Amino acid sequence: MQPAAVRSKKSSELSSLRPLITMTMAVAALYLGRELLVPLALALLLSFLLAPPVHWVEKLRLGRIFSVLLILALAVSIFIAIAWLGVTQLGEIIVKIPQYQNNLHRKIEAMRSPAGSALETAVASIQQLSGDLSGADVGNGRPKGGRAITRREPSGAGAPVEVEVVSQRPSLMASAGYVGLSLVHLLGGAAVVLVFTLFMLIQRGDLRNRFIQLVGTGHLNVMTTALDEAAQKVSRYLLTQFIVNGAFGLLLGLGLYGIGVPNASFWGVLAALLRFIPYVGTLIAGLCPLALALAVFEGWARPLLTLGLFAGVELTISTAVEPWLYGAHTGISSLAILVSAAFWTLLWGPVGLVLSTPLTVCLLVLGRYVPPLQFLSVLLGGKVELPPEAGYYQRLLAMDDDEAGEIAENYLKERTIGELYDLLLIPALSLAESDRHQNALDEEREEFIYRSTKLLIEDLAEQTATDDLAAARTSQPSLVCIPARDEADELVGLMLVHSLRQAGYQTEAIALGMREEMLQILQQRQADILVVSALPPFTLTHARSLCRKARRRFPNLKIVLGLWGSTIEIEKIQERLGPGCFNDVITRIGQAESVLPRSENSTQSAIDSVVSG
Repeated sequence: MQPAAVRSKKSSELSSLRPLITMTMAVAALYLGRELLVPLALALLLSFLLAPPVHWVEKLRLGRIFSVLLILALAVSIFIAIAWLGVTQLGEIIVKIPQYQNNLHRKIEAMRSPAGSALETAVASIQQLSGDLSGADVGNGRPKGGRAITRREPSGAGAPVEVEVVSQRPSLMASAGYVGLSLVHLLGGAAVVLVFTLFMLIQRGDLRNRFIQLVGTGHLNVMTTALDEAAQKVSRYLLTQFIVNGAFGLLLGLGLYGIGVPNASFWGVLAALLRFIPYVGTLIAGLCPLALALAVFEGWARPLLTLGLFAGVELTISTAVEPWLYGAHTGISSLAILVSAAFWTLLWGPVGLVLSTPLTVCLLVLGRYVPPLQFLSVLLGGKVELPPEAGYYQRLLAMDDDEAGEIAENYLKERTIGELYDLLLIPALSLAESDRHQNALDEEREEFIYRSTKLLIEDLAEQTATDDLAAARTSQPSLVCIPARDEADELVGLMLVHSLRQAGYQTEAIALGMREEMLQILQQRQADILVVSALPPFTLTHARSLCRKARRRFPNLKIVLGLWGSTIEIEKIQERLGPGCFNDVITRIGQAESVLPRSENSTQSAIDSVVSG
């Protein structure tokens, strides 16, 4: 039998590989089952698009089946009308192509610059030099030695016969048969998609219930929210895309009509439809009318106007309109849209390119509500920001104190200094302490983090210090703060001192040193209150030892334990540290004033007296 450690190691390795194996199997299933999954995905997309109008018609009490049939028939009719317009306009363009042949030929000749002939001359010269270097006279067929090159032609009955392979053009019937088969395949696929869409719309409630039952009725709240959000996001995205693409086609068609490009309405409708294909469709939508303008018009003015029109409309919509609309409705990052387009195109071809964004929206929603798929939300979601304390600590780890200072300054614009300490700096120091005790923080970075944070605290203290307020604090109790163990405890003590000085207390922070030395300084200061600064998670033992020594030496001194950011209940802390060790416990700097005594004259009255005097 295998030892338990070996079995545990193998189990751990298998569990770490399980997500990769699952993803590989999922991708393989998507690729191998594309013949079935592509029509289903297209039908699901159409059902998302047609569900809102079907719901609106249902409100007229016409019944679900009739509403679905009416909206589906209307959608098919619109599609057939657009297709008929496209075929008619395309036929007119094909008929007129021979009329534009001479114009295209002249433009091609005009694009041949003198540099082209010079390049041909240079190539010919290089070929002549190469022949000379190889020892052959290219001009007369003689080598450099003067001997003639003789070529013996094959003769006689057994001489080989020169054979030329001529490709045979397919007959009209063969071409028609190929086109017919492609058309039948396309119409068959469209019919399958329509049938799937019809049943999805009619039985959408039943399909939803089946999916929820498959996932488990214990997750009703999560699955209902996820399904509703996915349906709303995809429907709004498709509706928004229809509006944006329609506006693009309308503007382009009107512009082409003003320029004089033939069949402007056709190019506008074609551009609106092609924009549903990300990246590639937009390029084709601009190249087609540009090529026609080059063929139709003399000179370069109108073709350049066509190019400028397309570039202006596309840049305006893609840089100003689409990021604002699509970002609000999908929540997908731009890079994720690009990567998903490449991924789905690789799996399902051009159809995958069309379906890439809606499918990615569905994956994003799953990542938000299904814990095992949470990585999808991080990878595909829009702007992802670290929590402020993590961002501050990360910049210090990168030894970038300038950006760390900017994070603190931006945080302070909307919050007080006490909140800055409690919610940003202390959690960041806790992260550093955890890494340090796990030997994950090298000495250089540790020193940099402590030094940068100390400089930040000192700068904040200098910015808020005034002589008048210092005079107003003389009536308040004196307080001394001692670090329990290390430099992080000392830094939080400096934060507490700075915050309490603003509140009117006479405070002083004792530098980190030997316990006996710190207690000796405490005795010299004759303070009213002692605060033991301890930053979890590894300071309780040291805080207990320091509290007990201080209590034995100063039995009448009020001792407050600052266990910063701790979530442990006070009763449990008392059990661990023992009774009589301390008088109060605070976990946030903002709580300090609530446990410290104040004199009869408040700070505000002292300030008022200073100002009035």
